[in-house]
Amino acid sequence: MKQYIARRLLMAVPTLIGVSLIIFVIMAIMPGDVALARLGEAANPETLQMVRDQLGLNDPWYQRYGRWVKDMITLGDLGESVFRQGVSVASLIEEHFPVTLNLAVYTMIVAILLGVPLGTLSAVRHNSWIDYFLRVFSIVGLSVPVFWLGIMIILAQVTWFGWAPAVQWVSPFDDFWDNMKRMFWPAITLGYFQVAFIARMTRSSLLDILYEDYMRTARAKGLRERTVTIRHGLRNAVIPVITVGALQLIALLGGVVVTERVFNLPGWGTLLVSGVFNRDYALVQTLVFIFAAVVVVGNLITDMFYAWLDPRIRYQ
Repeated sequence: MKQYIARRLLMAVPTLIGVSLIIFVIMAIMPGDVALARLGEAANPETLQMVRDQLGLNDPWYQRYGRWVKDMITLGDLGESVFRQGVSVASLIEEHFPVTLNLAVYTMIVAILLGVPLGTLSAVRHNSWIDYFLRVFSIVGLSVPVFWLGIMIILAQVTWFGWAPAVQWVSPFDDFWDNMKRMFWPAITLGYFQVAFIARMTRSSLLDILYEDYMRTARAKGLRERTVTIRHGLRNAVIPVITVGALQLIALLGGVVVTERVFNLPGWGTLLVSGVFNRDYALVQTLVFIFAAVVVVGNLITDMFYAWLDPRIRYQ
């Protein structure tokens, strides 16, 4: 297992290098001028040239790429933000990280606490009205766009209850209940798709296992149906759920961007959109690289969970 993890970590290095090169090239060939975005259309050519020199935009691409990679490895300042002059990209990312982490944690809690039980209930009550209702619930969740659902939730609450999203985010360590009120609907909006997906996968996987020979043997030994389903069935059924659930991490990261914009949350998603609008290349390429690194690490953690859940799985 240790050799497998070490090998996977070594494989992640060229993957991340390739991702960083692709991100850097895309940002380099995008139309627009960072210096012009900072100074405005009325700036004279001499001032524009001076700002380009200060930002290193006139240096060869390999020097700019090397500086960026070095800052990523050494956790440097990662360059200066365009739309917030005098503020480093690293400090902006650090400042907005708690909001995105807060939303992601609440979303995963909603997805796990609702998705697995609903999928299990749907499988156990196969072809009943509960199963049909939960299947429709899941199909709707997989079909509805996140941004549309968020907008509908805001419009419904504003129209019916006079509620509006709070302007300022509050840390859960400062005021937990105020934070819960602020993050509840964004977490529901982003988590609905995850709940629907996990519920569908859990139902499908559990249905394949409920009538296996070892499940019949467990029932013949006199074990209660709940014990047979949870201890013997669900533990094996959840393995493919974790596999696909890890892939949904990409969808979760994309949903964070949209949800934060809809609910006006000052997280990485809002920061990324602002960076794109302001041609803040250093900020955008760093955030996209972080998202890619999270996906690579998430896949590795998923593989490690396999061996813990199923002792038959061994990595050579």
